[in-house]
Amino acid sequence: MPRYGELVALQRGLGLRHLGEAFTPDGAHLGVLDGVFISRRPRARQRVGSHELQQASVRTPDAALLLRALEYVHARHPAALRQVLLYQLTELLQNHRQGGDAATAVALGVDPGEARALVRAARALPRLSPVQRAAAQGLEDEWEHRRLHTAGRLVQELSCAAGHDPWLNRRIRQVTTTLRQTTGILTAAVRLEGEGEPEAAGRLYLSAARLACDDPDALRGLVRTCPGVAATGPPTARLGTDSVTLTWHTTSDVRAWRVVRFTAPEESPVVLADTADGCYEDRRPPLGSEVCYAILPMRDQLIDGPPLVSVRFLATPEVAGLRLTEGPERLAATWARPPGATAVSAMLTGPGGRTAEADTHDEGFTARTLPPGTYRARVSCHYRSAAGQDVRSPGIEVRHTVRPWPDPLRSLAAAAQSGGVRFTWSGGAGADVRLVEWPGAAPEPGAGFIPSSRVLPEPLAWPSAEGNAGVLLPPVGTARVTAVAVLGDRAVAGPSIRIEVPPPVTGFHAARTTGGLARVTFDWPEDTGRVTVVREQDGCRDAYPVTRSVFLREGLRIPVGPSAVHLSAVAEARAADTTVVRTAGAEVVLGADIAIAYRIVPRPRRPLRRRSATVRVTLTCPDGEAVTDLPEFVLVARGGTRDPVRPAHPADGATVLQVSGEELRTAGAVERELPAGDRPPFALRGFLLGGNATSVRLDEPSPATLVVR
Repeated sequence: MPRYGELVALQRGLGLRHLGEAFTPDGAHLGVLDGVFISRRPRARQRVGSHELQQASVRTPDAALLLRALEYVHARHPAALRQVLLYQLTELLQNHRQGGDAATAVALGVDPGEARALVRAARALPRLSPVQRAAAQGLEDEWEHRRLHTAGRLVQELSCAAGHDPWLNRRIRQVTTTLRQTTGILTAAVRLEGEGEPEAAGRLYLSAARLACDDPDALRGLVRTCPGVAATGPPTARLGTDSVTLTWHTTSDVRAWRVVRFTAPEESPVVLADTADGCYEDRRPPLGSEVCYAILPMRDQLIDGPPLVSVRFLATPEVAGLRLTEGPERLAATWARPPGATAVSAMLTGPGGRTAEADTHDEGFTARTLPPGTYRARVSCHYRSAAGQDVRSPGIEVRHTVRPWPDPLRSLAAAAQSGGVRFTWSGGAGADVRLVEWPGAAPEPGAGFIPSSRVLPEPLAWPSAEGNAGVLLPPVGTARVTAVAVLGDRAVAGPSIRIEVPPPVTGFHAARTTGGLARVTFDWPEDTGRVTVVREQDGCRDAYPVTRSVFLREGLRIPVGPSAVHLSAVAEARAADTTVVRTAGAEVVLGADIAIAYRIVPRPRRPLRRRSATVRVTLTCPDGEAVTDLPEFVLVARGGTRDPVRPAHPADGATVLQVSGEELRTAGAVERELPAGDRPPFALRGFLLGGNATSVRLDEPSPATLVVR
């Protein structure tokens, strides 16, 4: 039965044990001994024909494709459906452990009245091995498609099991007879070809190929003796990186074409596909072998004329995208290696005609220390043939000229000077040395390229320092400067160096506090991780670094002595390997620690007399400091309530005492009695007035001692 394998594939896709389950309703039984019947109730049987198969396809739409195939089988041969069912049921019973029980057949859906007879028949029939069953199921397909040699091998598997099967014996005789006939035709064709009559031999080869389309000798002889070539020429075979694309011109009288591949040495031809199109892609060509393709016209599965034959060629794909680029005394090649290639080799020929093999890798090679001149590179791919031999492709060739390049730069240095930076370098003799700032990652030193407005940035546009030639003023921030040597339209990248200009510190203030400390405040500069405050006092210089988090959380207080002190602040660089250019830093000068202190000195108690108090005002300053322009000291009193409040400013009360700065400078200490005025209680507070009041520290006593009661 032809195309039995297609039925089995549909059956297994539906999970059916045998084909009868596709059209047997639930609860019904299947009769197969004297025809195919469905028994829905006792003594009520319905023969299965085209109508019943059509109804079953309506009941079970999932099995509609299989049922239509069975309908075609039944229409072609009414007995074929019964034969297939008997074949499948026999196999199921023979392979079942309880295959000798009628209950097993009933469990398969067989009518109970026929189950015992079917079991006896299955037991009497010979058991076929899996190989014999595969041969039986494929024999008719091979015969129908004239694959005669394959059919002959299947016949050898079945000859011992043929027995008294008249159909099988007849098919075996047909296959054997046709094979002998084919052998005779081929013998005559070979004789004619040897006698120098290729046309007559070609007709015999065509006749043999029609009888046995899988005969390798017939196909090879047909290609040798009568390659029919259309008016437009033979098929075109285009070799890609891992496939061969065939195209040919079709004709209206040919509806199908068979594509056959021939490989040298004389291996068996491979039938690739049958197609109605004028193109085909061979995705698995035998790499490393010589191949050609024959396009055979087909009619009703038979070869219908001489083939269209392509030229023979070596299936060794070349590299793709081969490109040469030059650099300083070097030539680099890049390519894309075909997937099937085992290796890629390259031969480089110099200006003097000397050829040498380049040291390649998967994607190219780099040849160094090359003198200027024109070079030729031939790149070939290597493949492993079916015989295990290394086969080299013809290769493709490209040319390129290596031109003189500028002398590379060896070093680049930068030194901070006068608020700017001065660059110095070595190397680059005879070249135009440019300092550029690359927008992205700078190229490696020694890398050569062809500059353009897009590739090579413009030279640094930093202004020059006035009166100091060669010193450039970089902007605030970090810059990576690269030196590039340029000669004509070629350039070589040199070393790079990092320049950093920390942002200035603004809002810098400092004031003395108690305990010999000074409180420092400033506005934290952006993009800065650390600021250093420097104290210069009495010939000593000390640095106090502070981080942003600590400064914002705790502030900054540094110890200072009583003498005058110079404070400055600078932002630190963020990276260690950086040339730092300092701009004018923030600074402030705190004068010497000059203080004016005042205390209330009470008088001893005397009976029947009002108690009065004395105010002592004292000037203190470091030894050797010249004291001039001291501020005026005033004492202000505020009363009128039971619990008086301290004055907030010099005008917030009555002035009870005034001591001039000159008087303090001369005397060093002044003691005066409080004048008689309002009766206690009242609160006192001293203030410093004058232009230098902020530079002199006022040492105040405890507020509790400034309330007079």
